[in-house]
Amino acid sequence: MKKLNLMIWLSVMVFIAGACKDDDDDNQDDVTNAVTDKDRNFILNAADGGMFEVMAGQMAVTKGDSMYNMVMTDSMSVRSFGQMMVTDHTTANNELKALADERQVTIPTTLTTAKQQKIDSLTAASGQAFNQMYIKMMVTSHQETINLFQTESTGGDDTEMKTWASGKLPTLQHHLEMAQMMQDSIQ
Repeated sequence: MKKLNLMIWLSVMVFIAGACKDDDDDNQDDVTNAVTDKDRNFILNAADGGMFEVMAGQMAVTKGDSMYNMVMTDSMSVRSFGQMMVTDHTTANNELKALADERQVTIPTTLTTAKQQKIDSLTAASGQAFNQMYIKMMVTSHQETINLFQTESTGGDDTEMKTWASGKLPTLQHHLEMAQMMQDSIQ
């Protein structure tokens, strides 16, 4: 009987010890999805900039000058540039949202006050004034975005976020070059 009690007692102790053991596998998702303030700020700023690019691009598609062409290998109007911003930045925004969701970072659905004020300015403009304001905003916005993405690609803490940011830089730089060429030719 003593042996049976001893066996039961040992079995209970082994069970309790196993139940109390800190099992890292249960918390694996929490560790994987942990995000530093640096990476969180990148996600939020990139999302804000991306939403701005899409909204401004949508306005350019409807309000921009479709007859204005640059001297390039391809003709580029404010409208076609705006459509490219909508297409490219919508794709990037969706990719960023997926990365943010994996890290349990909620992306806001509205612009920051500063970006909303820029949209409001574009709303009030028309004709050549709209074209000039839009292209100037695209140059400034892409310069800021490239700096943001370069900072993340070299100094971010999350390897996947760094790789994603680095992969977007060529497209952002191309957008900036196009916006600068348009700006030079409409002044």
